[in-house]
Amino acid sequence: MAIHTPIISPCPSEALASFRSTPVTLHFASVMRDFSAYIEAERDLEHCDSWDPACDAWIRDAERARTRVLDAIANLCAAPNQRREDLPLRRCADLAQMLIESDSPEQVRDILALPVRFPDFFRCAGTGLVAGRVDLMVAAFQQHLHALARLPDFTGMVEADDLAIEPDAPNLMLAPAA
Repeated sequence: MAIHTPIISPCPSEALASFRSTPVTLHFASVMRDFSAYIEAERDLEHCDSWDPACDAWIRDAERARTRVLDAIANLCAAPNQRREDLPLRRCADLAQMLIESDSPEQVRDILALPVRFPDFFRCAGTGLVAGRVDLMVAAFQQHLHALARLPDFTGMVEADDLAIEPDAPNLMLAPAA
């Protein structure tokens, strides 16, 4: 005979209140979805030849995916911060926007090095439940950044050694000199 042993407390836990979504976390989920779609659209272009009629559709799909992810990032940036754990998510979105809009190998290398060079800006301080969840979201997003950096358009701009995301600290600039 089986004995009924509940493994979940019948009363709501304190952790439940900690996981309430903020506008930034909701928009970050949209950014993740659209960023993933953008990477897939760019991957489709890897095997595209200019003479292929399907190429036109793939190019349009990639352009639409790029527009969607940049719009999602703009929506996230317009959302108000409600807790300090929203800041790393906002910074990740800014990083993705800079990477998508970059046009030189130096920019791509420097952008990819930022999370390594300034790790405290891209993770939450503390060990709470919300901080842990946000850190997991940031880790998943960084995997997307690495996937984007490995696409042919970006690998042509970045040397193979730079894909290891090792910063060149003496030559790294966060903003152009005035």
